Amino acid sequence: MNFSAFLRRNNQVLFILFISFLMNGCGAIRTAPKYQLADDYYLFRQKGTRYQNTFVHVENDTIKIVSMKEPKQLVAVPNSDQFFLKSSFDIDVMTVGFKYRPGTTNLPRQVNTDFNGNAFVGFRMDRFRVRYTHTPIGITKGYHHRAITGGLFFGIGSSAVTPWTTNNLTTDEYNALILSRGLAVMFGVNNLTVGFGVGWDYLTDRDKNIWIYHNHPWYGLTVGLNLN
Repeated sequence: MNFSAFLRRNNQVLFILFISFLMNGCGAIRTAPKYQLADDYYLFRQKGTRYQNTFVHVENDTIKIVSMKEPKQLVAVPNSDQFFLKSSFDIDVMTVGFKYRPGTTNLPRQVNTDFNGNAFVGFRMDRFRVRYTHTPIGITKGYHHRAITGGLFFGIGSSAVTPWTTNNLTTDEYNALILSRGLAVMFGVNNLTVGFGVGWDYLTDRDKNIWIYHNHPWYGLTVGLNLN
């Protein structure tokens, strides 16, 4: 069986397996520093103050915040909401849940869910909030995480080559191997990272010059799993 035939028969299965890998991976990294406050350097502030450079030490349910200007000075006001920012280089495994392809002269708009897998590299900003809530029985503490990341991606996938996607310049129907590249912006809430991407596909076989989507932009929903 050649590669095109394999993709044609198994692209949906491969897509489901890839999504499952992402979801299982997310469950396995619940304690990763990207998603939870951990010992490191952060920009820190509380309500009514400006961000300052600090070092944060987390031990069980206790957070110690030390000013970098005066290393022995603890800077947090007790029982007041705390905000932390951290920027970092980002490396993700990413898939595009669906691709929206604009219409052409001979074909209307298309939405495709073909198998694809991509590597994403970019810049990431994580925001942590420790929220204190005063109740009749005492003070409760809650942790909240948000993130935004933007960058480039590249990868491989499959796409249909048919008479309709070649302006009837071929009579063959098969799923071809494609190479993809593009830009994406993703938002993180705790372990889940989803966003929006724009990309371009390159057909790798003999029909690349007649494939109507070759090197034309598409837009899609992205799902990422952080690796670093």
